[in-house]
Amino acid sequence: MDSDVLSLLDELEEIIDRGVKIPLTGKVMVDDSVLFELLDRIRSLMPEEIRNAKWVLNERQRIINEAQAEAQKLMDRGKSYMEKMAEDNEIVKQAQGYAEDVVHQAQTYAREVKFGAVHYADELLESVETRIQEITQAIRRNREELKLTSLQEKSGEIEDKSE
Repeated sequence: MDSDVLSLLDELEEIIDRGVKIPLTGKVMVDDSVLFELLDRIRSLMPEEIRNAKWVLNERQRIINEAQAEAQKLMDRGKSYMEKMAEDNEIVKQAQGYAEDVVHQAQTYAREVKFGAVHYADELLESVETRIQEITQAIRRNREELKLTSLQEKSGEIEDKSE
């Protein structure tokens, strides 16, 4: 994938290099449709993680919502169980203990699922961030090379004109 993006960036550099040079401006005229098509091809090669970052965030929220719904179900079941057992004082005490345990387990489970989802999303976003930084650095290096090439050609043109 990296080599594909790099080859497309090389192609972009070649298009700019072959562009019609506008005298005395240091600018180059290129066909914008060719550049747009090339940019579309570069976007299509972007890592899947970047395109799926929004999905990851939505999935994280879905997992949290499911955990909360499951916790609510467990708490509702515990409450229902408590109400059914209210007939006898000893049974009520047992039911209250069971309900509290269920609520505690549900809250613990919800916290663990939420922590896991947040941790997973953070790791994935960190990976995406690192990848974006690498791509950005590659683009900066290529732009600097383009600028250097342009300056070298421009200084070569000035020397040619003065001779």
